[in-house]
Amino acid sequence: MKPASRQIFQSGFILVSVALVVLLISNVKNKHKIERLEKNNSELVKKLEQTNKESAEEKREQKDTIDLSENKPANTIELHSWDIEQMKRKGLKDPAKDIISDLRQHRELIPYKGSVGGTMNFYSESQIWILTKKWVLAYFEDGHNGGYLLLEYEVTKDGKIKWKTVASYIA
Repeated sequence: MKPASRQIFQSGFILVSVALVVLLISNVKNKHKIERLEKNNSELVKKLEQTNKESAEEKREQKDTIDLSENKPANTIELHSWDIEQMKRKGLKDPAKDIISDLRQHRELIPYKGSVGGTMNFYSESQIWILTKKWVLAYFEDGHNGGYLLLEYEVTKDGKIKWKTVASYIA
C-alpha cells in the first residue's frame, strides 16, 4: 500500500471510529432520556388514576347530596317537611303541586294587561317558585312581555289557598 492510500485508510478508519463512539455516546444519552421519560410517564399515570378516583368519589358525594335534596318538592326553596305536613292536614294532597296549580288559575293577580293581543298568565310551572310557607315568586308573560310577581299565600283550614300580590314588575 502506498503511504498516501495508507494515510487515507487510517483517516477513514479514525473517522468511522469517532463516528461510532459519538453514536454510542448519543445512544447511551438517549437511553437515559427514555428511562427518565418512562419514569415520569408512570408517575403521571399514577397521579391521573388518583385524580380519577378522587373525582369519582366527589361525584358519588354530590349524587348523595342531590339524592337527599330530591326529597323536597319541585320548585320549592325553603318549604320544610313540617310545613308540608301542616298543609296536608289542612287538605292539600301534594302541597307544592297544589299551590302551583292553584296560582295558575288566578291570572287576575297579575296587575298588567297583555299587549298585542296576548294574555298575561303563569304559563310555565317550572317558573313558579315556592320560597317559604308564606311566599311565592312567579314569572308571568303574554308572549311579548313578561315579569315577576312576589305573592303572599295562606292555606286556610278548609284547604283553600288565599293569594295576595305583594310586589310585581315587568322584566
